[in-house]
Amino acid sequence: MISPHVEAEIRRLLAETDFGFRAIAALTGVSRGTVGAINSGKRVARPERREEAEQPSGPPRRCPGCGGMVLMPCLLCAVRGARAGRRRAFPALRNNAATAVGLDLRPEHRQRYLQVSHWRRTHNGQPFLGADDE
Repeated sequence: MISPHVEAEIRRLLAETDFGFRAIAALTGVSRGTVGAINSGKRVARPERREEAEQPSGPPRRCPGCGGMVLMPCLLCAVRGARAGRRRAFPALRNNAATAVGLDLRPEHRQRYLQVSHWRRTHNGQPFLGADDE
């Protein structure tokens, strides 16, 4: 993506000079295809970004949530809050995963599934090797 001021310079050179696409491309450091796209109108002029919206206002303050010196609102706390909200959104998946994902197991397979699930929960995810591990 080229910057808006380079695109404006290409438009100016196309309008005000007799330079060819190659010369304009060499002067501005873009490809001939980009110059041609700007000339033919295939490359639409994008609205310029508002610089004041990107710059945070005010001095850094201590965040009441994380304690960091940040420009408010604190981005870290916002991200942490969003992630915590996602975890709480699906509590059923953690408590009863077999039902939640729609596993339709025969009784003997369901018993084995629950046995292995219980083992993994109580043994920090270690693989279940068989009845000897219990």
